[in-house]
Amino acid sequence: MTYTKEIIKDKFWIVEDSGVKVGTIRKCSSDTFEINIRDDDTEQTSLAGLMSRFGEKILDSKQPPKEVIEENKLGSRGWNTVLSMVKGYPSKHKAHNPSTIEIGDKHLPSYTKSNASTVVYVAGYYGIHFTKRWQGVYGTKLDTLEAYEFIGPFKSKSEMDTEVLLQNKRDV
Repeated sequence: MTYTKEIIKDKFWIVEDSGVKVGTIRKCSSDTFEINIRDDDTEQTSLAGLMSRFGEKILDSKQPPKEVIEENKLGSRGWNTVLSMVKGYPSKHKAHNPSTIEIGDKHLPSYTKSNASTVVYVAGYYGIHFTKRWQGVYGTKLDTLEAYEFIGPFKSKSEMDTEVLLQNKRDV
């Protein structure tokens, strides 16, 4: 059974099938939606196309989320959240122990979420190459960048979005 969980009110939903995340739906304009289902290419469709594919109630969350993030409300999970700057790059957490870590020829601004933490995060926006496509991330763990091919860091989401789009076009 396919259903969604609303993450950003009237903008972004996670598509689940029997409790397993299988993709996302993002509202692009009043009648245009972007569908990204695992192992498929990203596609754009109308509201009618979306309902035809998944059913009329696909945008009605199966269960109300504990906290729906309003579009203009800055929350700890939002792309626009900047709680600290590390070496000139934004971070979505309050940064402790700022430093620079080298991976290959890149110098990455890094930090921890507390003075005692051993989990290292990187500041800025990045593009990560997952199995079949590039995806943008913000405020990710250093372990993620060590596990996947990546581009960045970028100082803004729009800069990252542009580079991720270019990478995905090159890979086609």
